[in-house]
Amino acid sequence: MFISDQALLIRLLLGHFVSDFVFQSQKMVEGKTEYRLRSRALYLHGAIYAVIVFALSGAWKQAGWMLPCLFATHVLLDGWKATRPKKAAVFLFDQLAHLIVLAGVFLLLARTLTGPAGGLFRGLWQSPRILGIALAYLLVLWPVGRLIGEMTEPFRQQLNYSRSRGLAKAGLWIGCLERAFVLSFVLLNQLSGVALLLGLKSLFRFGEIKDPQNRKETEYILIGTMLSFGFAFAIGIAVKTFLKSLS
Repeated sequence: MFISDQALLIRLLLGHFVSDFVFQSQKMVEGKTEYRLRSRALYLHGAIYAVIVFALSGAWKQAGWMLPCLFATHVLLDGWKATRPKKAAVFLFDQLAHLIVLAGVFLLLARTLTGPAGGLFRGLWQSPRILGIALAYLLVLWPVGRLIGEMTEPFRQQLNYSRSRGLAKAGLWIGCLERAFVLSFVLLNQLSGVALLLGLKSLFRFGEIKDPQNRKETEYILIGTMLSFGFAFAIGIAVKTFLKSLS
C-alpha cells in the first residue's frame, strides 16, 4: 500500500470517529433512541457524518457521490441500532458495518487523490505517522470509552446510587485521561509509567473501596480500570507496530 493510500485510509477513519463520537452529543443519541427513524437528530447526525468524512477524504471534485452514499448508509445503520437493545455486541456490529462502508469508499478512492496542496499542512495531511498517532488518541478517548461503557453497563445497573457519588462525569474524564496517559507511555517506551499510573489510581481509590460494603463498586471499578488500561495498551502496541512498518 502506498504512503498516500495509507494517509487516505487514516483520514477516512479519523472522519468516522470524529463525527460519530466527538460531534455526536448525548442529546442526539437520546433523540435517536426515542424517535428512531422519525428523529431529526438521526438525519442531522447523518449529514454531519457525511460532510466531515467527505471533507477529510480530500476528494472534493472527484467523489461527490460520497455525500449521499455516506448519509444514506449512516442513517440506515444508526436507525437500525436505535431499535436494538443497548449492548456491546450491537455497538460493535454497528461500528463494523460503518467501517465496511468506509472500506468500500477507500477502495474506490485509493491511488486517485493527491491531497490538498500547501507546505506544512500537506505534509501533515499525507503523513501516515502523524495521522496514525492522531487516530490512536481519538480511539482511546471516545470509541473505547463508549465500548467500555457498553461492556460494563450490566454491572453498573447492580450498583446502589442512593448516596452521593462525587462529581458529575468525573469517572468519564478520569477514564479518558488514564487511557491517554497509558497510550503516551507505550508510544514513548516508558512502560514503568503505566505501572506508576496504575499504582497511583489504586492509592487514590483505596479509601473508597476498602469498605467491604462497597464490594460491588470495588469490582466494578477494577473491571473498568483493567478494560481501560488493556485497550489503551493494545492500541499503543498496534500503533507502534504500524509505525515500525513504515521505517
